[in-house]
Order: sequence, then C-alpha cells, then structure tokens
Amino acid sequence: MSNQTDVPRSAAPEDGLRPSTSDDVTPGGPADRRSRSATRLRLIRCAPAVFAEQGIDGASVSDLCAAAGFTRGAFYSNFESKRELAILAFEDLAEQLTRTIEVELDQWLDSGLDIQEVVTRIIEGVTDQVANVNQQALRVELFLAAFRSPEVRAAVSPIRDRVYRVIEQALARVAETQHLEFVVAPRDVARILVTSYSGQLTDDMAVGHSGRDAQHVIPAMWLAFTRPV
Repeated sequence: MSNQTDVPRSAAPEDGLRPSTSDDVTPGGPADRRSRSATRLRLIRCAPAVFAEQGIDGASVSDLCAAAGFTRGAFYSNFESKRELAILAFEDLAEQLTRTIEVELDQWLDSGLDIQEVVTRIIEGVTDQVANVNQQALRVELFLAAFRSPEVRAAVSPIRDRVYRVIEQALARVAETQHLEFVVAPRDVARILVTSYSGQLTDDMAVGHSGRDAQHVIPAMWLAFTRPV
C-alpha cells in the first residue's frame, strides 16, 4: 500500500498531488493516524451506495473516492482492492447492527413499542430505506462473489455468522421479556427471518421497487415461530 497522504478532493490540484505546507501533520504522529482512520472509515461508509449502483467490479476507484470526497490516493493508501473495501463495508454494517442492538434493544422493549415493531427493527438493521437497499445490494454482490471465490467466502462467512448470532440473541431477549418460546431453534428463527426479509427486499429491488413493503413479512413470521410459554 502507498504512503501517500489522503487528500480531500476539494483541496487537491489537478494532478492529485498535494503540495507540502507548514500545517501538515507529522507523518505517523497521533493526528496523522486519526486523519487516516477517519479517511478509511469515510471510504468504507460511502462505498455501499457506489457498489449498489455500479457493482463491485463495475465501480471505479475514482467514483468510490469521489463519493467520499477524496482523490484516488486515499484508496490506494488504505485498501488493496475494491473487493477488500466491499468486505470491510459489509463488516462495518455488521458492527453497526451489533452496536445499535446493544444500545437500543432494552430501550425499545421498555418504551411501549409494539413487539412486532421491535422485531422488525432488529431484522431491518435499523437503517433508513435508502441505506437498506444499498446494504442489500452490497450483500447480494458479496454473496455471489463468495459463491464463486473461496477467498471471498472465507472472509464473508464469519461476518454473516456474526450477524445471525447477534440477531438470534436479540430475538431470544425479546421472547424472554414477552414470555414466549420458539417453536424451532432460535438460530433457525433468526436465519429464517433474515433470509425471508432479504429475499423479499431483493425481489422488490429486481423490479425497481424501493423495498418499502418487504418488512411486512417480519411480524407474520414472528407470530408463526413463537408461542406463549
């Protein structure tokens, strides 16, 4: 990977090279590391929208960097390939889901929200609809790549399994508070709910719909797979 300093796109001259200034941070110092970490995270967070529109193979490095407001050097100083960036974006989405559930779940349960709404929030990943579609497109792209490539499969499978575990634990917590039990194993309920919602969302996306109605499958399936203790 290059040691080139990451440059905000608006500050870069035409050739993409940044002139030295007296205000530059010390290379390798704390401020430099924070800057690089912020650059890397911004590229990761902006990538799903670009991959959703153009695909992993179709997206250009220039477009990925432009979406985040950087020049191409920012990409090459942080990632080896577009595929690596896509995997890291998927991992970041999984981490966001984990943090959201850890922070919010008890508040949802204590707030008087309808339990089916709580379950829907867990499965949706608590994102706005545009982000949901972008995330789903990235997920489909990566799962196809994993089907074709053992290397991608080895990277994606642990992330997918982590998401299922987090959702399984959250659903078990919901069932416990409502004095419900599952009619099949909790891990299977988590898997069925996620894949059913994911499949409905993908089907809607394939015909140009927003996927806004995909969530309607979640409450019905929750009721089908739980019963009072």
